[in-house]
Amino acid sequence: MGTQGTAGKIKNPLKGIRVVDKTRPIGEMAYVSIKGAIVKGDLHPGQRLVESALSARMGISRIPVREAIKKLEQDGLIEKLGKGGFIVKNPSRKEIEETFGIRACLESYAAALATGHMDAPTIDRLENVLRRYRDALERRDIAKMTQLNNQLDEIIFSTSGSRKLYALIANFRDFIFRYRKVLLTCMEYAAISLSEHEEIVRAMKEGDGERVEKLVRKHLLRGRDILIRDMELGKEM
Repeated sequence: MGTQGTAGKIKNPLKGIRVVDKTRPIGEMAYVSIKGAIVKGDLHPGQRLVESALSARMGISRIPVREAIKKLEQDGLIEKLGKGGFIVKNPSRKEIEETFGIRACLESYAAALATGHMDAPTIDRLENVLRRYRDALERRDIAKMTQLNNQLDEIIFSTSGSRKLYALIANFRDFIFRYRKVLLTCMEYAAISLSEHEEIVRAMKEGDGERVEKLVRKHLLRGRDILIRDMELGKEM
């Protein structure tokens, strides 16, 4: 999977990093700020994180930045360099395969459970999101498509009725958000994604949980395969 290389090659190396709101615990806000920038793709895989630059950008001391970096390393979002310092982690093929494999199991099951709890108002909400997604696709608005994909997931998973399953899926949310944006930059995939979601919602409307489960699994594994293909072609992630 390609990277942006060193920070010197990036037009705005600390895009997404904002001054910290000091009315809340500074360490927590530093963590939220850096993590958000990584998840949204503002900080790129392979990009080095420099404590002094981050602390200056956020208007805080190095200590809370250091604490945030330690926690982000535990989260698996950044990794330590052998010579010292940290970079935004670039997941391996194995990690992508493992994460999407787990997602396929959890999310397809959640969607099947949700099908059994579907009612007319919920179907209307799903169909409304799909209409807005279609409009965003026509405008090539990737940010909006990403947001609407997240809304679809939220409606479906919250309708599953399983708090434990919802919590397990949420553990992978940050990893997925990062690569969902990458996937949707490909308009061909974005169009296929819309078509697959429409098919999933139709199956939910018909109450066919078994079909929903198969469709969701197929949809997720297609995304996995595209990411792996792009990684092997050396495309920037």
